[in-house]
Amino acid sequence: MRDYMLLPQEEKEALVKKAADVASDTELKYGNCVQSVLNGLYEAFPDMGITPEMIKMGFGLAGGCCISLKGTCGALSGAAMAISLIYGRTIDDFSGYYDDCQALIRTIMDDFEAKYGSVLCADILTRNMGAPYDWKTKEGLEAYNAHRGSVHDAEVVAYCAEAVARMIVDGRIKDDGERPDVVNPYYRSPKSLEMERLRKEQKAKEKAAKLAQQAQ
Repeated sequence: MRDYMLLPQEEKEALVKKAADVASDTELKYGNCVQSVLNGLYEAFPDMGITPEMIKMGFGLAGGCCISLKGTCGALSGAAMAISLIYGRTIDDFSGYYDDCQALIRTIMDDFEAKYGSVLCADILTRNMGAPYDWKTKEGLEAYNAHRGSVHDAEVVAYCAEAVARMIVDGRIKDDGERPDVVNPYYRSPKSLEMERLRKEQKAKEKAAKLAQQAQ
């Protein structure tokens, strides 16, 4: 992924706006907060690594998971998926330390909770519309539409897509192989610190070997 922090400020703002606008438009036209956030970032940052398969995978998490209204807001889940794509734990390093990824996501979650009063789907629907209208039923869907539910959801979706996009253009999310810098990192045990030291040593050795090979 390119270093978007190097772009002129005008171009950065245009990309942030594109991510938010596409996400909002997707929600308004088709619904599904998770897919809408991911689609906004997919369109604005095509080299981020989000794929159509990843967007498909997010489908079932919408509406607090399987539109149950019981879990975390889908827009926030979409943001967490996008950040984890860059900083999440990999299949070949299950023993590694990746909680800095969680801490980075937490910064968006904390801001989200401060703005909307909760991170739960039902609570946000109640805040925006007066009740968590269950659109799995005829009566619930009619009430949801009567209270302009899609418009409210699109605003939440745009907020989350913009939050991730802002991190990208500000250089807080970079696909450079390094851990993210976080303001309030989680506690690290001595074991995890030692493993990180060994990881860095191995990475330095691999880099030195690659440079030596190129010099031959």
